[in-house]
Amino acid sequence: MAFKLAAPLIQRFELEETDKKYGIEGDPTFVVIRQATQEQNEIRQQMFAQFNRIFDFKEDDKVELKETRNFLILARTESYLTMVDCNILDENGNALFRFKKDGANSFLDMTEAEFKKAFGKLPGDIATEIHKKVREVNVSWNNPLGMTY
Repeated sequence: MAFKLAAPLIQRFELEETDKKYGIEGDPTFVVIRQATQEQNEIRQQMFAQFNRIFDFKEDDKVELKETRNFLILARTESYLTMVDCNILDENGNALFRFKKDGANSFLDMTEAEFKKAFGKLPGDIATEIHKKVREVNVSWNNPLGMTY
């Protein structure tokens, strides 16, 4: 029998560090992360596509390599590509992130710009804890360029 596509791994995590630090009682704060598909991997990998080399042999035979990397933007992008549920509330008590349900599945229902704005409201330690969960599910992203071959 040939390979048959299956739903990607989806894992729910309680944000224990967040709840402990901010004194959250009752229902725990959580995030649900999906394993990235080839499509999400390609979008993520595009962040590493720009690499410039400048050779200047006129002054001391120097070679200048320029590379643009922002690991906080990478963390946000990875979170955007894989987050499928979360119960964090905004300052007015509304869901900070919007999701739509399709049967048993949940999907982010925000543009990347909307997600950037919402994610940007998070305290840094909460954004970091969410990103740690993203990396737990997407283990191949734990090496520098996310390449496994």
